[in-house]
Amino acid sequence: MAIYDLSSLGTAQMDELISFSFRIPKTLAASIEATAKRLGVSKSECARRAMEEFEERLMHERIAELSHRLAAQSASAARSMEHSTSDGLLSPF
Repeated sequence: MAIYDLSSLGTAQMDELISFSFRIPKTLAASIEATAKRLGVSKSECARRAMEEFEERLMHERIAELSHRLAAQSASAARSMEHSTSDGLLSPF
C-alpha cells in the first residue's frame, strides 16, 4: 500500500495560483476524483500534486542524464591525461 506525503499540499497561497484548464479522459477524471476523495483533498489539489511530482521526476531524470554525461566526459579526459605521462616530463622518482 502506498503512503502519500500530503505535507506540501495546500501550501500555495491563492494569489500565487493561476487557472489551468485542459481536457482529460473521463476514466482519468473518475480516478482523480476517487483518489482525491480517499485522500481528503480537492480534485484540483490532487491533480496539482500529480503535476508537481511529474515535473520533479523529469528534473531528477535530467540531472541524472547530465551527471552521467559529465562523468563520461571526465573519464575520457582522465584517460587522455594518462597517455600524456610520456610527454617528455621526467618523474623525480
